[in-house]
Amino acid sequence: MPNLKYIIENEFFITCPFLSTDRFISHCKDRGVRTSRKQLEQFEKLRIFYPIARVRYPKIKIKIEYTDNGKRYRHLGVLKDGEKWSGDIKERYADFWFEKEYAKNWFEEGLLWEPSSRPFQPWETFRDKKRHRQQIENFYSIFQCYTLYNLVQLTKWELGAEWWASYSKEDIDKISSEISDWAKTVISIHQKNGIRGETAVPVCQIVSNRYFPKTQSDRRSIQFPIPGYYYNWDWDEYCRNWDAKVMLDDVDMSIDEIKRLHESVASNARFADPLVRWYGLISFVSMEQKKKLKGKALLAQTLYSMEQMLRLFYEELTGDKLNPPDESPNWGKDKFYGKGVTQNELQYLEFLTNQYNLNPRPKLILVVEGDGEAEQFPRLAKEFFGYPFLQLGIEVVNIQGVGSFTGKKNIDRCGALEKFIDDYHYRQTIVFVVLDSEGRVTKIKEKLLQATSKYDPKRRVTKDEYIHVWKKNIEFGNFSHDEIARAMTELSEGRYTFQDTEIATCESCFDRNGGDQLSKFFKAKLGYELPKPKLLDRLFGFIISHPKEEFDADGKAKRPVVQVIHKVIELAAKNYQPITFDTWKENQESGYFGDPIE
Repeated sequence: MPNLKYIIENEFFITCPFLSTDRFISHCKDRGVRTSRKQLEQFEKLRIFYPIARVRYPKIKIKIEYTDNGKRYRHLGVLKDGEKWSGDIKERYADFWFEKEYAKNWFEEGLLWEPSSRPFQPWETFRDKKRHRQQIENFYSIFQCYTLYNLVQLTKWELGAEWWASYSKEDIDKISSEISDWAKTVISIHQKNGIRGETAVPVCQIVSNRYFPKTQSDRRSIQFPIPGYYYNWDWDEYCRNWDAKVMLDDVDMSIDEIKRLHESVASNARFADPLVRWYGLISFVSMEQKKKLKGKALLAQTLYSMEQMLRLFYEELTGDKLNPPDESPNWGKDKFYGKGVTQNELQYLEFLTNQYNLNPRPKLILVVEGDGEAEQFPRLAKEFFGYPFLQLGIEVVNIQGVGSFTGKKNIDRCGALEKFIDDYHYRQTIVFVVLDSEGRVTKIKEKLLQATSKYDPKRRVTKDEYIHVWKKNIEFGNFSHDEIARAMTELSEGRYTFQDTEIATCESCFDRNGGDQLSKFFKAKLGYELPKPKLLDRLFGFIISHPKEEFDADGKAKRPVVQVIHKVIELAAKNYQPITFDTWKENQESGYFGDPIE
């Protein structure tokens, strides 16, 4: 495997910087791999787990000049060897960071080295106790948490207090002897054969600049975790100059070995991940939220990054794709969701969110003409039936009069309303339209029922049962003359008492092209406009206040508006969202969204 010098010369630490001991311990603990400086030191002492690099900070002398009567000072630079300086100095340890030329100089001067290349040195000698500063620091790869995870699992023996407390001294001595023999055997095996998965660490570190950013993704964008001192590093240019075959030769592995290494890491990731069954969904979660995972769930994200890098490396070498963690040779997502679906991020996410019942897309859109309907239909559903529209996946769209939505000059062509319905039916959302029988609404309905879907020439845009037209308007179509008179009297605030006979006259004068007779009559009597939303609020209040009276002996709703709302609720409940392409296609061709064209 490539050594530290090779890693430094090729800067294989830009996207995945090395971590100091304390940061590595925190990195591991966040991923459920509990460790400590003492344990890491012991593993190194046993020659089974080493840091990637170790650095010794040399002391340097800083030229200073005191100011403000000696209360402050300013730096004047480092005092170089042989330089004459008669002023004051301060001594401190030099700073180190992994940047090619800087690290290369330290390596050549013997201040930076591979710990495995030198005899073990107790870590207590690393610290300058007087200055409370590390004289020597270790650095680890973020991928070594994988190796450490395997090592800790294989060198751990758990004892239950419920059993230990009942053991005799002889039992304890026997068990202690068995533990000692087991420990020596396990350590000996690791010293001889190494740690499971440790080969993956240098390979992943070496290919990290090329592939790691691709793993830091929500499938729609990627992140570049690059240190500030590499601000001018160009990843695109790096990728253009990348040669996978050269890297394969440098890591001294065969293509088959890369494949087996990927299989091993992917298997370990699946085993570690408590959220493995949600792999597909979590792959779309933002990196900021993924980083908030804890324990093994976060460890799995690191392992998934490793397996994906190995998978991408293998694909670039061979042109063949290896299975991601949620697929196997016998099962692939394309077989389930449909061919090419997983390559279409938006379509795949649509099916996934349907599968988990997380898709916020409405199951049904109820199109109404005015503010009153937009307010009262949801109210009736919630207070009368006990079903809030939004909870049922029903969205109300107020088009403020059919003319404003279709275009008054070209109302026969239905305009935007036809496109609106067709687009949403293609997206598996039923569009249910409720209109007053005014103007040329009847002709609009006929045009909609005859229109052909632009997405499927074998079906119509919609169905007759999805367009409801009141015989006249919502008031006359659902409420008695007496109810309307009472509601209008309440809105007059005592200024006028409307009679049911007057309302009957208004209805008899109803003209499809003559406007709103109730509003005209109200204004004629009171001199100001009839607040239609408030009128419907009063009228729907009559329905809600006496629910038992709204049904006949057979349990059927008497008023058309109650029947319509009940039908809308049922349609939304039955509109199961597809989780595969085949299901979606069957729905589109079934006549569910538009009558088939013979």
